[in-house]
Amino acid sequence: MSRIRKMYEGRFRALLVRVNARRVEQGIQWRFARAGRISAEERISPTQGLVRVCETLRARLELKAGAQTGDAAPAQSASQSAPTFLCDAGLGGLARWLRAAGYEAIWHERIEDDELLREAQRLRATLLTTDGLLMERRLLRDGVVPSVWLPSSLTMEEQLVLVFRELRLPLRPPRCMSCGGELRRVEKEAMRDRIPPKTWRWRDEYFVCTRCDRLFWHGTHWQKIQARLREAAEKGAGLEPFASVGSSCS
Repeated sequence: MSRIRKMYEGRFRALLVRVNARRVEQGIQWRFARAGRISAEERISPTQGLVRVCETLRARLELKAGAQTGDAAPAQSASQSAPTFLCDAGLGGLARWLRAAGYEAIWHERIEDDELLREAQRLRATLLTTDGLLMERRLLRDGVVPSVWLPSSLTMEEQLVLVFRELRLPLRPPRCMSCGGELRRVEKEAMRDRIPPKTWRWRDEYFVCTRCDRLFWHGTHWQKIQARLREAAEKGAGLEPFASVGSSCS
């Protein structure tokens, strides 16, 4: 059994038990078959088909819970403390985009599994990983360290949507995509020697990373990033973004 199939078998089983399915094992096999049909009919990858079926089942569970309590499944409030993410070695690109979405996302290019788990505990971070074997570690399996498993066959943007959806995250004021530091607005005149002449003429708002001191401003590059973040948020959490900071840099 492939790691991806094994991971989704566990997800399907847990969700079916929560909706009080009477034939759990049959339900698991039906959903694998359904994912295969979706993959063939829509010409998407088998993993994308599994993600689609899993999210349909999750939505059914949330709808049932909402009907019982009179409330929809709670999304994270923008006023709540934002989670910190620790990304495994294969998720450097995702870490950058999570920072753009307003979250502290730490990434180490080379780190052993044991050290990764210790770091997650020390930081009280949510671990994001593509490693199915790592997810079988007791600390993750028992929820001691919160974690989200992301199939490596998904694109970075699909992984981002999955994180938004799993944790029901809103977009927050962006952080520096390079280091994750908070962005502080600065006076234009104080940055005169760092702002390109053409940019000086058409932009008035500037921001500096409080951690690495990089200079940022609203630009076409950031507008494209912002549009992709909004799309990911809508597909995932479905929440409106905060007012945002630009992201071109000196």
